[in-house]
Amino acid sequence: MDAVTEIGWSSLELAARRHLWSLPLGEVERRLLWADALAGRWGAAEPVRARLRDFVRDAVASVGITHIGGLVDPAHPEKRITEVLSFLLADYGRIVPQNGRGDLTSVLHDQDGDGNTELGFHCDTCDLLVLLCLRPAFDGGGLTKLASARHVHDLIERERPDALATLCEDWTFDRTGRAGPQVVVTPILYHQKEGTVGCYYQTRTVRSSPDRGGPELTDRQWEALGVLDEVLYRPEIAFGLPMAAGDLLIIRNSRVLHGRSPYVDEPGPYARRMLRIWVNEGDTWAR
Repeated sequence: MDAVTEIGWSSLELAARRHLWSLPLGEVERRLLWADALAGRWGAAEPVRARLRDFVRDAVASVGITHIGGLVDPAHPEKRITEVLSFLLADYGRIVPQNGRGDLTSVLHDQDGDGNTELGFHCDTCDLLVLLCLRPAFDGGGLTKLASARHVHDLIERERPDALATLCEDWTFDRTGRAGPQVVVTPILYHQKEGTVGCYYQTRTVRSSPDRGGPELTDRQWEALGVLDEVLYRPEIAFGLPMAAGDLLIIRNSRVLHGRSPYVDEPGPYARRMLRIWVNEGDTWAR
């Protein structure tokens, strides 16, 4: 396999190497997975399961994302799709709460026109972010935007090493009232023990944390955030992924930042809907 070993991919590089991270499923494979998931045990779909698991593991380890085209038939009821996906995800880790209410799943949709506003780049507070498209936006917007932490790191290192040094210092993210740790203190960009570049960024949270009792941001920190945001929104950085109904996307939060392009939705049954699940890996890959 022409593996990508923690390179800093640009949008063009990711598009050119789609075979490394995107796998389309056929109708027979989809039906086999669906039947086993409904039964709650593995049987005829075991070979498909193994192929899928290997591909997801390799893609997430190398590129930081996995896209599975046509994982489920979107014509099925949302409740049943959620149950099937939850069963399939047991191979990749443990589903964890994604908000203060303890919800294990949620469906993202336009609320009071907020789809018209672009969702800025950020990282969720889990190992793997899982998104399954139930219905795309009718106007073609609402693309999931992806950016490689390694590529962002290397660009800032070349152009503004002073800003990178600041981004590699500890920052405070006050997440009071949300799922998981209430206060996260971490660098925004950092080197992980396996040699990869890691990231943790929530643009609104880091800016509002001083209002919740966190340390005030210095002029140097404000400037570094500006540099980071400017780099993230360069056209060659962000890859916009269109997802069809039934497509699955898995993102490793410590390696890839994500956001969403704006969209204009149509109310009712044709509105954009995206099923979101948070997964923590533990020792799952070792099994």
